[in-house]
Amino acid sequence: MFGDARVVRRMASLGTRARWGGAVLVAVLAVALQMLQWRFDGGRAPFLVFCPFLVFAAAAFDRGPALLVFFTGLVAGAWMLEPDGSLPGWAGSDPAAVAAYSLLGLLSIYLGGLGRLYAWRALRAEQALADERVAQSEAQRDHLYHLLLQAPGFVVILRGPAHLIELTNTDFDALVGRGGLVGTPFAGAVPELASAHLVAQLDAAFRSGTSYAARETPVHVGTGASPADRLRYIDFALQPIGDNGRPTGVFLSGVDVSEARRAREALLLNEERLKEGLMAARMAVWEFDLPRNEVLFSDSAVFLFGASLDVLRQPWHLIHPDDLPRVLEARAAAIARRGDYQMIIRARRADDGSALWLDLRGRCIVGADGEVRKLRGVTLDVTAREVAEQGLRTAERRKDEFLAMLAHELRNPLAPISAAATLLQRGIAQPAQVAMAAAIVARQSAHLSRLVDDLLDAARISRGKVELVPRAFDLRDAVRDALEQVHPLLAARHHALEAALPSGPVGVDGDRARLTQVVANLLSNAIRFTPAGGRIGVELAIVDSGGGSGDGAGHAQLTVSDNGCGISADLLPHVFGLFTQGERGADRSQGGLGIGLAIVSGLVALHGGTVHAASDGPGRGARFTVTLPAIALPPPPAAAVAPAVAARSLDLLLVDDNRDAADTLAILLRGAGHRCDTRYDAESALAAVRAAQPDACILDIGLPGMDGYTLAREIRAIAGDRAGGRAGDPERRGIVLFALSGYGRAEDREQAAAAGFDRHFVKPVAPDELLGALAAASAASGAATASAAGGR
Repeated sequence: MFGDARVVRRMASLGTRARWGGAVLVAVLAVALQMLQWRFDGGRAPFLVFCPFLVFAAAAFDRGPALLVFFTGLVAGAWMLEPDGSLPGWAGSDPAAVAAYSLLGLLSIYLGGLGRLYAWRALRAEQALADERVAQSEAQRDHLYHLLLQAPGFVVILRGPAHLIELTNTDFDALVGRGGLVGTPFAGAVPELASAHLVAQLDAAFRSGTSYAARETPVHVGTGASPADRLRYIDFALQPIGDNGRPTGVFLSGVDVSEARRAREALLLNEERLKEGLMAARMAVWEFDLPRNEVLFSDSAVFLFGASLDVLRQPWHLIHPDDLPRVLEARAAAIARRGDYQMIIRARRADDGSALWLDLRGRCIVGADGEVRKLRGVTLDVTAREVAEQGLRTAERRKDEFLAMLAHELRNPLAPISAAATLLQRGIAQPAQVAMAAAIVARQSAHLSRLVDDLLDAARISRGKVELVPRAFDLRDAVRDALEQVHPLLAARHHALEAALPSGPVGVDGDRARLTQVVANLLSNAIRFTPAGGRIGVELAIVDSGGGSGDGAGHAQLTVSDNGCGISADLLPHVFGLFTQGERGADRSQGGLGIGLAIVSGLVALHGGTVHAASDGPGRGARFTVTLPAIALPPPPAAAVAPAVAARSLDLLLVDDNRDAADTLAILLRGAGHRCDTRYDAESALAAVRAAQPDACILDIGLPGMDGYTLAREIRAIAGDRAGGRAGDPERRGIVLFALSGYGRAEDREQAAAAGFDRHFVKPVAPDELLGALAAASAASGAATASAAGGR
């Protein structure tokens, strides 16, 4: 009984009433059993039952309740010993039996108390051991808890199938941006972490004890302003925990590896940028292993040399044979002095064999023993630079040749001019000689003027400063004008001209003067490089877009050919370049700077056309073909019908900051019968309009300060014209506004109309066209005045 700790704990938990009540029950039970025994043995052992009950009572309820059982047994036994059933007394009882019971009873109480004492001592020892074990467990738990709190990364302990949070450390609270999560379900507390996949792994770990790990899982946690700020990469690991192999929870841990991932991505990005930078710079980094005689190149070398890195381990076959000895010599010298070297060498690509110019730079790497076993350096592709420098050297040479030719061409006319001036200064010349000297000066000055004009045209074309005045016209007119210009030169050299012009018009939209200059330059070039008595051919035709003949308005094609000295194959690709001069004939009397074809090429390009040169070789002549977009010319205007109302003179306001242009145009307008007030700036023009409203204003668009468009709007506002009001309005006569501009594009005309101009003229304006527009405005004004008078 005392060996069972649970029985001892239960007896120890009884209170005073329970112990005394238990003693009473034990006493009653003992009396009942004793009486039952009495029936069987006739009272031979009246106290036999009480002794074990006394031991039990003393052990279970302590000595006091046991004495109650003892005295109850003493009274009951003495009573049963009385022969007549009277009250028990010493006289009638068996003294020996009573004495034996008393002795055995007290001994039983002692033994039971002694057993109770030993049982309590064992129970206290066991309790002390249990308390010690509990204390150790608590200490270990506290130690483990602090270890978990200090663990690198976050830690979460989850319990039960609902994955209630039992423990979190500070790293986890910092990761999710909040604390106080103990006792809440994991999925509800941190939904940003509880993805469907992770929750499934937690369930598997709790049900079957399966562990799980994941690397660099992207999650959005924290309180960042943007998703990018809240993005983290976590290494997860979970392990089931429980008793006797049965999972009761899950241990979840993780490490925030966002910084490591970003550092790795930054490193990869830097490497990619370096690779792209090396490729963009056409540069390769290399390391030469001297003992192994191998070169390790960066990846950009594949792009540079057109070969794999394995092939480039031995790149010597790609170096030009004439430059390889220089490379070996420079390398040996650098190794001898423990220094570096740099040189420009020639090489070729391995894939297509194209030539390369390489800037090779190397440096010796000295080991701890003072020996050079490696060289490191870079190789730069400087092919474009070398080609450009060669081109510059060629251009410099051509420029020098051109300047020498320019000096020669300038001295040629200056020599006769100087001689004529000397003749006139001395006053010894006869009238015929004076006339001859004047003619020489005039002729040579014109020649100088043409040289200067060619130089200026070439400069303007190269800078894109040429302003065209395009209009639709017949290209045959430009060819005829050019033939007239070069006729004296043709006659002087006795050339035969073969001109083939179509019978119908060849319409183009271009600057007639500039296209005449193109044809004249081609003819002059052909005449200059054709020996006397040669043949010059001019052919103009319409061809379709595919190059074959056709009746449509596809392209106008002009061909100028000769049977002169021809063009060499090496000069033909550069014949339209500046400072390019071919071989001249023996007769150099016509001179020239060699820039006429450059002017031709530039002017044709400005007109949206092309020019090509062809020759069968030196001494076999040349052909120059110009192709321009052709257009259908509008029908000629019908003969003007005299207006029913006679035109009248107008009050005009002319505004142009170019005084010479304004004054000469004003003289023309006054000569036509109009009254013209000339102003040279926008402010004074506005003052004139406020003082007296003119009938029409002719405004230059390119005025300084306030341009012509703004000035037109201001004039409309001052005159009080209604929106859309024009000079022909019979209810209210407005100011007629004409625009003068050097630009004639469709958008320029639209912008002028939007600013309130009635007409847009392109400089230089044709006088007849301007006077006709003024006459129409004058007639319309007279008709409006007559209509108003009739109404009155």
